[in-house]
Formats: sequence, structure tokens, C-alpha cells
Amino acid sequence: MPPNDDAPTMVVLAGPNGSGKSTITRELRESEHFPKNYINADDIAVTLKERYPDENLRNLHAANMAEDQRKAAVNGDKPFAFETVMSTPGKLALFDEAHTKGFGVDLVFVTTESAQINKVRVENRAALGGHSVDGAKIVERYERAMGLLPAAVEKADTAHIYDNTGKKPMLVAEKHPDGHMSYPLGEQTPAWVVERLQKPLEQREKSRAELVAMAEQVKPGSSSMMVDADIGRGLTYKGLVAKTTDSHVMQFVPGHESGQAKLVVHDRSVAPTGDYANLSRPEHRGTQVEIGYAFGADGKHPATSHVVAPALAQGQQQQQQQGQMPPPGQEPPSQGPRSKL
Repeated sequence: MPPNDDAPTMVVLAGPNGSGKSTITRELRESEHFPKNYINADDIAVTLKERYPDENLRNLHAANMAEDQRKAAVNGDKPFAFETVMSTPGKLALFDEAHTKGFGVDLVFVTTESAQINKVRVENRAALGGHSVDGAKIVERYERAMGLLPAAVEKADTAHIYDNTGKKPMLVAEKHPDGHMSYPLGEQTPAWVVERLQKPLEQREKSRAELVAMAEQVKPGSSSMMVDADIGRGLTYKGLVAKTTDSHVMQFVPGHESGQAKLVVHDRSVAPTGDYANLSRPEHRGTQVEIGYAFGADGKHPATSHVVAPALAQGQQQQQQQGQMPPPGQEPPSQGPRSKL
């Protein structure tokens, strides 16, 4: 949460390619309350056409420049806004970083009910000379962004979710300053909102209640030790996996001094992949694991960040040498899915 009502705001204008973010952004920018510092890679790319005739190279430079501007803005003390597809956990790391540096976070998320709608819209835009995006990437980014939406809403101080499937965008969900959610359309709320946002948020709330109950069962009052993992500063947490749910991983992280120990709650939608279900089993209790958030330039976790206990890693290495299983993070060829986040 922001430190006070006077905190500067970071406005995140997010949504999959082809959702119509720019249309809603134009309306928002007419408000006197919208930040003057607005960062948009597409706008930057327009200014680079003469310098970089190749579209791919131009977009790459524009994306890098936008990232540099975001970093500078979050290290300042003035409100700012930026546009993003929000398809990688690294973008959500900026939410935590902004909070750490005294910003409030307002999320404006625009999407449609289907990735195919977005794909067609981008194709039509490209046919008219606009920015094009590979069709497969549109679908992939759509699914990733929708998967990150519940976590983004939780991290934001306020949020406005728009369905832009039809001719006019509709506000379908809102997170208020006190943290409660509302769904303005009531029984007319689109099915995707229920399945992709409302139900996941309810599931995550139940998950947290389960973690609190477990902590209190072990030691009354210990739930006060629970803190969410800070994913915005490149931190690595080392400790025991205490419990896993479908939504979270709770890790006991000892402090350097008495009373500093924490029960760190990791969000499975943004944490690195790992064999957490195995790590929480009785035979592996007492084993230290490291869960880190050093995102790459692409906003994703490095391939080497897969979390495995040393004892498990040794057994997996032996199996790999025998040709029985691939490296961590890859699926076995014929043995069914591994236990992952």
C-alpha cells in the first residue's frame, strides 16, 4: 500500500496486444489528474523511424528506451504512467519496486474475451500501416497477461479492468482504495471476468487463509511473521518450504538475529518454477532452498532459477546421466508432467 494519500502514483496501463489500450489511454490523458510523464514504447518508436528503418530493430530500441525511462521515473518523486502488455512477472516486479520507493500503484487493465479477437485486430492494424505483432506471440502474451492479472490486481492499490470486446469498452471490475473488489455489471459480468479474475482472487484469498491457519497451528501468533515476497529488488530468499497451496508457497526464512525470522509468502504465478510440492513433504523438511527474483532483461526468470532441494537435485542429476529425465524446467519425454509451480 502507498505510504500516505500524498504519495505520487504510478499508473500502469496494461493489457494484451490488440486490446485497445491506446484508445482508453487517449481518454484518460484528457483528465487533469493523469500524470504528465507518460511512457509508451509505440510513441517512442514513431520518433525513431528515420534512424531505424527496420521495424524490428526500431521496436527493440524503443522498448529499451521506454524501460530506461521507467527506471528513471520510479527513482524520482513525480507521478508517471506507462503502457505495457504485462505478460512477464518482471513487469509486476515494478509494482513492488514502486511501493518500496513511496509510490502508489493504479492499474488500468484492458483486454477482450479471446486472444483471437486481439489477433485479428492487430492484423487489421498492420494492414493499415500500423505496428504488427506475430500472431503466435499475441496468443502467448494474451494467456500470460491474463494469468498474471489476479496477482497484478492484488499488488495494485487501485485497479480498473475493462472489457473491450465490443464497440465500446466496459468497466467490468474495480479494486477500491480500501482493497475491496466490485463488479459493476453484476449478473451481466462477462464469463471471462469470473473465470480469469473473480474466481482466482477468491481462490487466492482461501489460500492465504490456509497459510494463516497452518502458521497458527504450529505456533499461535506466528501468522504475524507472514510477509509477501518482495519481487522488485532482485532478492533471493533462503529457507525451508513450510507449506504449498495451488496459489502460494510459504517459506520459513530465518533472520540474523532473534525475532527477525519471517514466513515469506511466494506467489506461484510470479515465482520461479520449482518442485515445491516435493519440498514440503516430511522427508525433505529441514532442507534449505533458494527462491530468487533476478529477472532477465525480457522480464522472465532465468532458465537456471528452477527451485530444487540439493538432495532432489542430486537424484535428478543421476537420472539425467542415465537418460531418464531432462534438466530442471523441461518436461520428461514420456513420464507425464513434473511437479511445477
